[in-house]
Amino acid sequence: MNILARAHAAVTAGRMAEAADLYRAALAHAPHDGTGWLGLSLAAAALGAPDEALAAAERAVALLPSHAPAWANVAERRRQAGRMADAGAAYARLAALPAVPAPLRADAENGLALVARDSGQMEVAEAHWRRAIALDPGFAGAYANLGKMLFDQQAMHAARQALTRAVTLDPANGGARMNLALVHKALERQATAVEELRRLLDQPGTSEQLAHDARFNLARLLLLRGPSAEAWSLYESRWKVSHFPSVRRAFPVPVWQGESLMGRRLLLWGEQGLGDEILFASLVPDLAGGLTDSVRAAGTDVLLECDHRLVPLFARSFPPVTVIPRPPEVVLSGSRDTSADPRAATATVQLPTGSLPRYCRPTLASFKGTRPFLKPDAGRTAFWARRVAALGPGLKVGLCWTSGLLTAERAISYTTLADWLPLASVPGIHLVSLQYNRDIVAAELPNARAHGLDITDWPDLDQRNDLDETAALISTLDLVLTAPTSVGEIAAGLGVPTWRISTPSQDWSGLGTPIRPWYPAMRIFPAAREGETMADVIQRMAHALGALARPTAPAMPPSLNDALALHQAGRLMEAETVYRQVLAALPPDGQAKGDAQHLLALLLHQDGRPAEAEPLLRQALAAEPAFFEAWNSLGAVLLALGRRTEAADAWRTALRLNPNYDKAAANLGRLGPL
Repeated sequence: MNILARAHAAVTAGRMAEAADLYRAALAHAPHDGTGWLGLSLAAAALGAPDEALAAAERAVALLPSHAPAWANVAERRRQAGRMADAGAAYARLAALPAVPAPLRADAENGLALVARDSGQMEVAEAHWRRAIALDPGFAGAYANLGKMLFDQQAMHAARQALTRAVTLDPANGGARMNLALVHKALERQATAVEELRRLLDQPGTSEQLAHDARFNLARLLLLRGPSAEAWSLYESRWKVSHFPSVRRAFPVPVWQGESLMGRRLLLWGEQGLGDEILFASLVPDLAGGLTDSVRAAGTDVLLECDHRLVPLFARSFPPVTVIPRPPEVVLSGSRDTSADPRAATATVQLPTGSLPRYCRPTLASFKGTRPFLKPDAGRTAFWARRVAALGPGLKVGLCWTSGLLTAERAISYTTLADWLPLASVPGIHLVSLQYNRDIVAAELPNARAHGLDITDWPDLDQRNDLDETAALISTLDLVLTAPTSVGEIAAGLGVPTWRISTPSQDWSGLGTPIRPWYPAMRIFPAAREGETMADVIQRMAHALGALARPTAPAMPPSLNDALALHQAGRLMEAETVYRQVLAALPPDGQAKGDAQHLLALLLHQDGRPAEAEPLLRQALAAEPAFFEAWNSLGAVLLALGRRTEAADAWRTALRLNPNYDKAAANLGRLGPL
């Protein structure tokens, strides 16, 4: 067997390194053998040597100008190298060769489609893919490529048809199955999406990288049903996915796994984007609350490394926690250095903040009782309060309409300032720009103002970099309207009412709810549904804002009957509030005051708070000593306080005032001998 034959055999057996060596040896003696250059190109491509693969492909096609496989190979090598025009010419040459079999012509059309897609010619690409499918109805790759492009164009129903056909023809096509799962998610067929991802993970031959991507997508799908142990565990796969906005830090200490922190120093480090850092920081108070002086004296501490822009705000908001800035170079490199700040080197365990929910909020019930967690600077807040008040009467409404990070998945929730023109017709509001991208403000603000949208912009505030000052401004506003941006996270974290445009069925951070449980101050306005536009969404927000800003007639003050109705319905907390409002509004003397004091005392006694009830009853009796019902109630309260003799005296007084008052007689009878 000659050298070329042995090289071809090695390729067939999948021994690419051996094949490449044999091809090089053969070509050293026969440099004009086109099949040898073609074989070397294929082997080099398989070995991840694109430059050698392309050079060999060019030699092969020059020596074999009528050989279809040579043209197919050089076209693909050129495309992979980014030489789109040259790749398109090669695919066109392949398609024009005489007597080319239909499957190979379909390959040419598929290649032309890829070149057109990469050049932004989507309609041309689709036409080529459909010709490829017509030439070879069993061409799973063409269906998969077409489906992915349609998915990127948000044509979900057409994408589902193409990708379903792709996995039917080639069940082992993991990329197509992954994209099909994402299409099902977009179409709100979450159960089917979960099934597809589990099938992909169970499928033999799924690459390690594809498996990591599938686990991460599965985590987010499961979180759409609500937090669970499986979902948070799968969320840990985020560090190994194909595209993730953070690198995993290589700190030389173990990862914390939820065990006791007593005597340990935990380093929490922020991850992903600015908004994600703020979202996950909402859990820091769960740990900070346990850092008492005695616990800290035992050597326990929590450090939080975050974006340097968040340090002042976080340090003020989490006073027991040591907040340190993240070195800028680490963002890209994942440096093994613990931090530029030497305090981080004292940590004994570490955890990325995105892993905190796994230990602090494992279920939806554990989000109960969440509250605002960010605290603005009081002095700067006072400054901005004066500046905002100078705008005049009416609601002060902040607006952030787009993000600096736009993706196809997120684009549905982002707007231009022109989209918000309906707010111009809402009376009683003052709009304040919270858009941190100054280029966008400069490009869009003049046109919006020219069309009647009066919005205040303070260019002296650097809202991108001075987040502490921005938080002070936001804290003075009545409401914030926002796309999914870090501005919304800051506003809601401060407790400022925040209206956010997003898609709850696609946003895992909603945790299976129509809200975002991390932020009690946030309300979600769903992004445009099928058949709607962003204008419909903003019109709904404008309508809601108009209702909020509209002056209303003064509410009728609550009455004693209102409180009594709540009391009788068992709604004790609400009833207590109304009783106290009634008492505050009543004149200092009169029967109504005594009745309110008596009824509130009964509620407090019923709620197990007799010590609070006694003074109210004594106030009522001081004003009206003949109030025999109040004497009877005082007896019950004194008995609950363990003062039996005084209780008996109170019931005797009630009977002396009204000898026919059976309740007092019964109470005294049940008391028995003293």
